[in-house]
Amino acid sequence: MTTKIQLWILPLVAAWGLFSQSCTHYQAGDRSSVPFSSIQINPVKNQSQAPQITQVLNHDLRQAFLQSGKVIVESSGAGAQLNVTLTRYERENIATNSQDTGLARKYALTLVATCDLTNVGEDSAYFSNRTVSTTLDIFLDSGQTRAETNAIPLLSKKLADTIANEVLQTW
Repeated sequence: MTTKIQLWILPLVAAWGLFSQSCTHYQAGDRSSVPFSSIQINPVKNQSQAPQITQVLNHDLRQAFLQSGKVIVESSGAGAQLNVTLTRYERENIATNSQDTGLARKYALTLVATCDLTNVGEDSAYFSNRTVSTTLDIFLDSGQTRAETNAIPLLSKKLADTIANEVLQTW
């Protein structure tokens, strides 16, 4: 009887040992690294028609990099410098009211930026004129102006996350 129990327990103990060992090497996030440990984010330039977005995007960019935990955000003396220029803001009608084809009900807002990432120590570019864009759908039930005004912070956060991902990924 003892031999049968020992034979049954042995595979269970072996499986538990393998399972517990596989979890010891887990690391949160991806393992990519960037060639700099700190970044300076210059104020965003707005050449688009996006209303009142630069202050929001400046804040969201800093937050996106801080939350990544991969680099330190510095106001000066950083290893890399990021310049972002908003180049295009588009509003596209993507749905209409079936009863009134002239009444737009749903729009897609697209915000496009170009980014330059510079190696400060060597005064060379990691990348330049990299185009980054994001799109957000809005409904005009509360009116176009109000819907767009409410969407600006969401569009900004989405673009900031996209830019941070572009900068922090392995290129």
